[in-house]
Amino acid sequence: MAIQSINNVNAANVATPTKSANKSSLEANKQPDNLATDADTINISTAEGIKKAVDVGASSAAVVDETRVAEIKAAIQSGTYKIDPDRVAEKMMQLETKIANST
Repeated sequence: MAIQSINNVNAANVATPTKSANKSSLEANKQPDNLATDADTINISTAEGIKKAVDVGASSAAVVDETRVAEIKAAIQSGTYKIDPDRVAEKMMQLETKIANST
């Protein structure tokens, strides 16, 4: 049995897609160019509105416990910080589960 090179593919063996659609089905699917109605409105945000939204978002962000961060840094520098590998693995698995469920 001979194996034919992909560069020498016979044009008769290659399927070519064909397009067929009648004119009436294309026209039926066409959307009107002007969909605007009297009820349509546009709201443009001002710089003040954007700043207020950013401030609200920043105030609701998670707060960092600076005291706890300082304690951990000191423990790491002194060599007394203990890492629980079981807890790290558990937290990694929780993160993987959240990532898998979010998609």
